[in-house]
Amino acid sequence: MRARREQTLSTWRTTCDNRSVRTATIMNRIRKLALSFPKTREDHPWGDFPVFKVGDNSMFAMAYADEDGVHVTLKLTPEEREVALLLPWVSVARYVGRYGWVTAQVTDAESLENVLEWMRESYYLKAPAKLRDAAFSD
Repeated sequence: MRARREQTLSTWRTTCDNRSVRTATIMNRIRKLALSFPKTREDHPWGDFPVFKVGDNSMFAMAYADEDGVHVTLKLTPEEREVALLLPWVSVARYVGRYGWVTAQVTDAESLENVLEWMRESYYLKAPAKLRDAAFSD
């Protein structure tokens, strides 16, 4: 019985460690893209999770992690938002959803790639006009 409990505990620790690494990797990819755009910065106005801003003080994305994965909130065009909300891991963002914001739960490579593309769009929508083209230049 004790050996089984130890094995279960070991499996749980490994799962938690893998989830932590995965979460850290996802957050690093999101942070790297967000800060690659001109005139962007990371802020923490509401606690320990990053809010990415452009220009004077315009938020274009924020992210937080919990036991379900990484959640990213960003602004989309009405057309893109309509399509995004058809996905089971995307929902209308709390508090700012009525202004065109969605929250996506990132748990795998597909959802991460979608979120990174949407982050470009969100930057484009919130950045000053002279900076917008940088969102889609490589």
